[in-house]
Amino acid sequence: MHRQDIDTNPANYEPNSINDNWPRETPPGPKRGGFESYQERVDGAKIRERSPSFGEYYAHPRLFWNSQTPIEQQHIIGGFSFELSKVVRTYIRERVVDQLAHIDIQLAQSVADNLGITLTDEQRHAAPPKDVNGIRKDPSLSLYAVPGGSIKGRVVGILLNDKTRASDLLAIMTALKAKGVHAKLLYSRMGEVTADDGSVLPIAATFAGAPSLTVDAVIVPCGDIASLLGNGDANYYLLEAYKHLKPIAFAGDARQFKPLLKVADQGEEGIVEGDSVDDAFMTQLFDLLAAHRVWSRSSKTAQIPA
Repeated sequence: MHRQDIDTNPANYEPNSINDNWPRETPPGPKRGGFESYQERVDGAKIRERSPSFGEYYAHPRLFWNSQTPIEQQHIIGGFSFELSKVVRTYIRERVVDQLAHIDIQLAQSVADNLGITLTDEQRHAAPPKDVNGIRKDPSLSLYAVPGGSIKGRVVGILLNDKTRASDLLAIMTALKAKGVHAKLLYSRMGEVTADDGSVLPIAATFAGAPSLTVDAVIVPCGDIASLLGNGDANYYLLEAYKHLKPIAFAGDARQFKPLLKVADQGEEGIVEGDSVDDAFMTQLFDLLAAHRVWSRSSKTAQIPA
C-alpha cells in the first residue's frame, strides 16, 4: 500500500532541521513498520543499498550550468536569489549556497552576494565534480545556445483602440496566421470594438485580465491612440512587456507610446516601428520573436516601474 498520510508540518521532505527531521523513512518493525527486504541465502546478503554513483549529486547540475549561455546563467542566479530571499531561516539559505559551491563557484558567489552571505575559504576552494562521461557542456541543454527555431505556437497580444485601423489589423492577423502564431485581441473591456472601417472585432481579454506575462510580443496598431494613452492598464501592459524584454511593435500614431518606455526618437533594438503594417514590419517582429527576448534592453529595465 502506498503512503497516504497528509503531512501538516512546515517541511515535507527529508532531511530537514525544523521538525525533528520528520517526515522520514519509517524503520522496519513488527507493527506499522516500514518496508524490510526479505533476507534469503544467496551469494551474499540481500540488502537495500544504493550504488555509489547515487552519492554524486553535483556533476549533472554542473553540466547543465556550464551548458547555459551567460544570459541564462544570470537568470539562474536571479532565480536562486529570488526564491532564497523568501526563506525565513538564515542557516537554510546558507546551506543551499553551500550546495551551489559544489556545482560552480561563480554561481555560488553571485547568489551569496545577493543574499548577503560570505563564502568560507573551504567553499571558495571546493573541488568541482568530474565531467559527465567526459562532457563539460552540451548546447542541447540550453534554450539559446542554438539560435533560430520555429515561432509556431507563440502568442502575440494586440492592444486595440476605439478606432483601430482595419487594414493594419488585417495585415497583422494574416501574417501571424501564416507563421502559426496566435493572436490575442485585447481591449479595456470585454465584448466587441469597432474598427475604422465599421467592422466589429471580438475581444479575447482585457488588458488587466490577460497581462503581458501571457504573451510573447505586443503589437499596438494605429487608430485612436488617445484612448489608450489615457488608459492606465494599457500603459502598465506596455511597461511590463518592456521590462520583461518582450518585442513591442508600434504602427502609425501608436509610436506616441515611445516616451512612456523611454525609447529615443531614433528607436532601439526590440522596438518595431512603421507608418503602417507591411511585410518588413512583420518580418522584423518575427525575427525578434525567434530570439525569445530583447537581451540588449536588460540594462534599462531597472528604470521601468512595473
